[in-house]
Amino acid sequence: MKKLLLFFLLIPFLSTAQIQVSTSFSYTVEKGFGNEANFAGSGFELSLRKHLSDKFRTTATIGIHDMRIALIAVSNFDYSAKTYGYSYKTVLPLTIGGEYYLLSKKLVKPFLGLETGAFYTKYDSRINESYRIYAPNLPTGDCLNWGFSPSIGVHLQEYADRLGIFAKIKYTGITYSDGYSNLVSLSAGVTFKFGKKIGWRPPVIEVPETTPYYEKK
Repeated sequence: MKKLLLFFLLIPFLSTAQIQVSTSFSYTVEKGFGNEANFAGSGFELSLRKHLSDKFRTTATIGIHDMRIALIAVSNFDYSAKTYGYSYKTVLPLTIGGEYYLLSKKLVKPFLGLETGAFYTKYDSRINESYRIYAPNLPTGDCLNWGFSPSIGVHLQEYADRLGIFAKIKYTGITYSDGYSNLVSLSAGVTFKFGKKIGWRPPVIEVPETTPYYEKK
């Protein structure tokens, strides 16, 4: 089933048009930053972008976000804190979408993006059994849900568009049976493009109708 879904996501990209490949690493948090974050960790994404015009590109993305939260118990005697385990959350997105570039002829190209698709989520935990009583309701198991991801970023790429770097902020909302999850990620990565540039035409060389030539005797 997953292979079939991936195939349908890649159908728009199976042509000879210009394709851009990008990889990125990110810092990802759920609901907030710092002490307000439920889960926090790192992520990796691999994307394909098909250029429909100089300003608009369709995207297909697959990735993984590994996050965790520390489980802390506070002593009633001296109020000291002890970490007795961790709860883990892994999210694997498989999405399609598009990006609109506000500037397409410059070195610096700001853009807006929007993606939607399937998000596979898995929960796990590692706890000191002596403290199990303090965490009876930890999420467990796995599930597949729908979500969406608007983003804003900036792309640094020369006019030939072959190699580039980018940074972006992405918000991801995922619907679960028991509620709604908010993920925010700050990512940076590199891009490489292959294929013919949109609107590219081979140069035309005009040859005079009569061209002198010489014969060697």
